[in-house]
Amino acid sequence: MDDKGEHIGRDYINYWAGAKQAIAGRAPAVYDLTGFWDYEKSLVGDISEAKMYSYPPVLLLLTLPLGLLPFLPGYFLWSILGVAAGTLLLRAQTGWKWPLALTAAFAAPASAWNLIAGQNGFFTAVFLGGGLLMMGRHRPILGGILLGFLCYKPQLGLLLPVALLAGREWKAFFAASVTVVSVVALSALVFGINAWLGFIHQAHTQSIMLDMSHWPLRMPTAYAALRVLHAPGVLAYAAQIISTICAAALVAKIWHSKTSYAVKSAALCMAAFLATPYAWDYDMIVLTCAMIWMIMEAQRTEFLPWEKFTWMLVLLLPTPLMAAAQFLGFQPGPFVLWAALLLIFRRSRRLSP
Repeated sequence: MDDKGEHIGRDYINYWAGAKQAIAGRAPAVYDLTGFWDYEKSLVGDISEAKMYSYPPVLLLLTLPLGLLPFLPGYFLWSILGVAAGTLLLRAQTGWKWPLALTAAFAAPASAWNLIAGQNGFFTAVFLGGGLLMMGRHRPILGGILLGFLCYKPQLGLLLPVALLAGREWKAFFAASVTVVSVVALSALVFGINAWLGFIHQAHTQSIMLDMSHWPLRMPTAYAALRVLHAPGVLAYAAQIISTICAAALVAKIWHSKTSYAVKSAALCMAAFLATPYAWDYDMIVLTCAMIWMIMEAQRTEFLPWEKFTWMLVLLLPTPLMAAAQFLGFQPGPFVLWAALLLIFRRSRRLSP
């Protein structure tokens, strides 16, 4: 821990401490802001920086084994499993050999943020990107199950029903729905309904804190872009609602078309960040999958004007572009992502098989 109260792995403390509380039968306590911070300080020191367990009890269920390990072994296992999962996803998507896939998993700027923060971006990429990959390979049940596990981070799954219903992916939709219902019910059974009530209550607190914090500097969303410019909250949310509706309309249009699964999958990954006010730089690992799909599609057909430049901007968005936001007073995230989504839409219109 440094003199500012930051630990190695920073946010990993949430998953570890939350799992320990859950194992001890105190799962609802992770949603008590003051109490959870006091508990973390009792584990790692009095100057521990305040953290918030902002995930539903589903994540407590998925991370439960971490509570059985000491802090450092658990952190290293968490990081190694994340990188391994990201490497496996890239290898499955591209057919690259292991060394190249591993290098690519490390190379994306979003991956660096994820590892520094001890965050879950690799696992999010596997659930979203891996689920779409399996669907494209005619394994809708497995794909739907992976997509269903994204309910641990529901803000990135807002457009999944839109895409699956517009694309008439009934098997995947059913598998995802059953998975969500199952893991939610299991978490309520294991941890009690009070854990879910605590999460729901804290969600309101999170929305208030979002308005008062520096977080928008690291969020590539329409809401964040307006808040960085000091726009009123009402205006920022209005812009976000417009972005969400437009992103949903484009996703529905693309998934209802006869374009390739690569284009459909890339569109959904990109639109996921435009449909929510709350997404982080480390979540953008999944956009590596979207870029690869589009580059492979362009190699199969042709690159359209501005595509190469746009994919480079998307790759660099977590850093240095968004990192410069704190100095420039401007959040470029949604502008870059909207440019990318519109290019994907243009490709779906011009180059559908």
